[in-house]
Amino acid sequence: MKIPKFKPDQELEYLLEQSKKKGLKFGLALGSGSARGMAHIGVIEALEAHHIPIDIIAGTSIGALIGAIYASGISIKKIKRIAMQVKKRAPLIIFNPTFPFSGLFSGKRIDEMLSKIALKNKDFSDLKIPFAAISTDLTSGAKVILNQGSVLKAVRASISIPGIFTPVKYQERYLVDGGIVDPVPVEVVKKMGADFIIAVSLSKKNPQPVIMMINQETGYLNEVSNTNLIKLSLKELPKLKDAKKIASLVEKEVSSLSQKITGVKKKFEGPHLIEIISKSLDIMEKEIASLRLRQADVVIIPYEIEKIGLFEFEKADQCIKAGKEATLDLLPQIKMAIKKKLKTNLVRE
Repeated sequence: MKIPKFKPDQELEYLLEQSKKKGLKFGLALGSGSARGMAHIGVIEALEAHHIPIDIIAGTSIGALIGAIYASGISIKKIKRIAMQVKKRAPLIIFNPTFPFSGLFSGKRIDEMLSKIALKNKDFSDLKIPFAAISTDLTSGAKVILNQGSVLKAVRASISIPGIFTPVKYQERYLVDGGIVDPVPVEVVKKMGADFIIAVSLSKKNPQPVIMMINQETGYLNEVSNTNLIKLSLKELPKLKDAKKIASLVEKEVSSLSQKITGVKKKFEGPHLIEIISKSLDIMEKEIASLRLRQADVVIIPYEIEKIGLFEFEKADQCIKAGKEATLDLLPQIKMAIKKKLKTNLVRE
C-alpha cells in the first residue's frame, strides 16, 4: 500500500514554527478500543506527514500498545507493516487459552510478539518519547499510571481486558485494562507536561444518555423522550382496594409477554461471551471518555469503526484509513486550536 503524498500546509508550518519557539509541547492521548486501535497508526501517520510533533504520549489498552511501540523509536511505516502481518494471524497471537480461573487467555503470545517487535527488556528510560500506560487496580479500582520499570509489563497490564486476559501481578496488586477508569488519558498527558493535547477516541461521544422503557401496549422496549412520564405523584398511587384490578392487569401482561417469548426461535442467537464482555466495556468507556475528552485541545474520532469487533484485526486496513482520514479532515481545527493556544498565557515563554 502506497502512502499518499501530503501537500505542505504553509500556514500550519508557520504555526508549528511559532509553537517550537515558545516551547509548546504536543501530547498525544491514545484511547482504548482493541482492534479499532489500529486507527492510531493512521492518526500518527497523518500527524507525521504534516510535521506535527509528538513530544509526549499516554495510552490506554491498545493505545498503550501502539503508543509504546512508537515511543520506542520504531517508525510508523514499520508499525504499519507489522499491523498488516498481525491481521493475518491475530488468532494465533492472541488466543492461547488458559485454565479459566481469572481470564480466558494468558496473553503470553502477546508478550512474545511485543518482545520480538520492540519492547524486549525495554525500560521506560530507554524510550525515545516520554510515555505512560494506564491500567486499573482490580482491588481498589484506582487508576494506575505506569511510567517506570518494564514497558512490556506495563503494556501487558494496560491491555488485560477483564474476563478475557488474565490480570498482571504488579508487586502486590493485580492490574487490568485501563479503559475501565480512563479510556482516553487526556489528563495524564497534561500532567506529563503537554501544552497542546490531541486525543484519539475510538468511540463516539455520547451527547446525552438514552433511556428505554417497556411500552405498556406493545410490550417492546422503546426509547423514552419525556422522562417526566415515569414520575408518579402520591395521588396517582393505587389504593389497596384496587389490588384485584392490578392483579388482573399483571396477569394480562404476563400472558402477553409469554406469547411473545414463545414466538422467539428456540435456537440461541445472542452474543457470545467475548462479545458480551467487549460490548459492556465499550458502553462504559464511552460514558467515561465523554467526560475526559473535555480537556483535550483536539479530539480525533476515526470514521465508522464502532461496529468493528474486539478482535477483528483483519480489518486493520479499514481502521488505519479511518484514523488517517479523520486526522486530515481535522487539520483546520488543529490549526485553529494552535492559534488559540499561542495567544494564551499557558504557553511557556
